[in-house]
Amino acid sequence: MRKGLRFASRTMQLGMVALAITGVVAGELTYVPAALIAIFMSELPSILRRDLKVVLPIELNLWIVAALFIHVLGSFSGFYDNIPGWDHLTHAMSASLIAALGFILVASIDKYAESIYIPRMFLVLLIIMITMAVGVIWEITEYLIDSATGSHLQYSLDDTMRDLLFDTIGGTVVAFGGAYYLSHTTLDHFIEGFQMSVAKDRVSLIIERRKGRI
Repeated sequence: MRKGLRFASRTMQLGMVALAITGVVAGELTYVPAALIAIFMSELPSILRRDLKVVLPIELNLWIVAALFIHVLGSFSGFYDNIPGWDHLTHAMSASLIAALGFILVASIDKYAESIYIPRMFLVLLIIMITMAVGVIWEITEYLIDSATGSHLQYSLDDTMRDLLFDTIGGTVVAFGGAYYLSHTTLDHFIEGFQMSVAKDRVSLIIERRKGRI
């Protein structure tokens, strides 16, 4: 099972590399930077595991790669224009991914910062707010790009509002799903599954080393 999920992740990463190369060869350079950024972001789980010893579940790793892959594929192939709902699918997946990563981060702060306590329902609200805020920043960025380059990343006000709605839906599902999961397990078990304690020690060591160089 794990090997199959890892193979699927690598296949999609190779697909993004192939799309970037195709764009360069064909002279269609508009989406190549986005593809290169997506390829780098898809390697972040490996970088975290190597440098900070944070181990993301293989399912979450696949989720990250899949969200990036469908965005790059849609951009290169024109699916955003030709397939109804493709844009909303990518927004929902990206928003749910942001919510999941935010959930892990906030839960880690809740565990390791002794002066901070985050009630479960406030955690849900916080994750939804973070997801919506990132969605708004994304839409503003698209608007600025359209204004500067004459592109058409934003089709209409209705399209923008639907994108934000799907962002909210994706974040809400993950937020309540995460809260439900935590109600059936311990926070310690949840955090230790990512080896966050090892990462915390690793970060502290890096900080101490840099202080020693100053």
